[in-house]
Amino acid sequence: MNTASNSELVALVERTVGALKGVTLPLDMPGANELNTTRRQLLAQLESRILPHLRETEVPTIVVLGGSSGAGKSTLFNSVLGEEASEAGVLRPTTRTPVIAIHPSDKRSMSRHGIGNYGKFVEVAGGIPGIAFVDAPDLDSVDESNRELSARLMDSADLWVFVTTASRYGDAVAWSTLETARRRGITTAVVLDRVSERAFAPVREDLVSRMAQMDLADSPLFIIPDQGPHEGLLPANVVAEFRGWLETIAARKMGEALVDRTTAATLPHLRTDLTVLAEAVEMQSNAITDLKDKAREATSAPLEKLATNIEHGRFGRGAPTTSWLSLASTGGPLASLVAGRKPGLFAKRRGGERDNAMSAIFDAVLSSARVALVQGILAARGNVETAWREDIANLDELAKAASASVNPDEIADRTLAAWARDLRASGSKDNAWLSGVGVAALIGAAAGGVAGAQKAAAELGYGSQVEAARASLASHVREALDEVTSAYTGALDEISVGDARALRLRASELLDIEHMVERA
Repeated sequence: MNTASNSELVALVERTVGALKGVTLPLDMPGANELNTTRRQLLAQLESRILPHLRETEVPTIVVLGGSSGAGKSTLFNSVLGEEASEAGVLRPTTRTPVIAIHPSDKRSMSRHGIGNYGKFVEVAGGIPGIAFVDAPDLDSVDESNRELSARLMDSADLWVFVTTASRYGDAVAWSTLETARRRGITTAVVLDRVSERAFAPVREDLVSRMAQMDLADSPLFIIPDQGPHEGLLPANVVAEFRGWLETIAARKMGEALVDRTTAATLPHLRTDLTVLAEAVEMQSNAITDLKDKAREATSAPLEKLATNIEHGRFGRGAPTTSWLSLASTGGPLASLVAGRKPGLFAKRRGGERDNAMSAIFDAVLSSARVALVQGILAARGNVETAWREDIANLDELAKAASASVNPDEIADRTLAAWARDLRASGSKDNAWLSGVGVAALIGAAAGGVAGAQKAAAELGYGSQVEAARASLASHVREALDEVTSAYTGALDEISVGDARALRLRASELLDIEHMVERA
């Protein structure tokens, strides 16, 4: 491949990596876990397998030892290298941080390699130049992070070597893993460890047959005889065939052919997976939009009920009306206001008493409105939670956090305090009966629906201010319910799924990569 073509190829792969890093599937929806795994697979394949070989002409072949728990991977790994480079032991899980053994001569070419994201590089004098040898965690580890690491290392491998034992090679996990590797186009080999002399022939025959049935007949098979109880490294002659094969791969540049073969087999899957992933991102983006709509719809009914209560003056019923009747009856401080008789000199001195009486009635209106508003907020919160609970996405944690941020009492107190401030700031002038404070309370009581206050306000020429006060209350109540809605939609706004279009574009561009690889 010429320099221009290679440069274009590198740029395409880097753009694809960027697109994959820019998307997530954060909602717990059916299939999301599997597709997130696919995204991680794609990143591992591109960053750790394809991109390094495009950037560097002399990059070691990545050979990963994988397999079941207790198969002896670390012992085989160390024995091939001739030293204890990776900890081996009987306690499971043994391998936590994967060891990537490289020959000192390969240090520079491996310095930017993506596989370094998954393990630690160890320079080993007995390593094989041209081979980066990786001891992966167990595929069936009890530790989920170990299993995840092992899967990502498989995706990163130019050559994946499955290590199993004579007693466990028939396990479902072994064949499921081999099938996964084959399906992804990963070049594989098999090491059958701890094979007794008696079991050698029948086990080898059965394993070869099974591999052929899985279309793995051409995959190399190495058999390690059982050494019985022992500590430390296996005898050099026991691993000589396997090490010799790795040395041949490095010496004859067979690794380049393995890379090309694996890359060519992987690219069509990459393109398909990108398209599927783009569809999943779009689905999650649409789900977020739908969930926001559900939150808005869930709060609309309580808002409409509150708006109706305001329009029909229902906050003035009950205790507020009773207070008015008591304070405006004959002998009460508001009697002269109701009768329309301007207070005389003595009565003027009772102006503060009339203001206090009017304020008490308005306080009763505020209390009634507060009860209704708290109930409305609780209903809205409950409606959103119910709507989200019935959605296909599992939003329990998100809904719980959003609900915790909605404090009905605090919102109601803040809302009604803002309305009261509006009334006081409306510039109500003193009249013969009330000061500006009392006039504001009269207008508020009238706006809340106290019939007597409505009549008195109208007679005093405050009708338009009462309507304005009612509109102000409705506006503040709407803002209160909007605050509830925003607690939920805001939580969704924090979720970013990324750009599905970028994935689709990269999938299209990967078709160009396939053509380049075919021509190369």
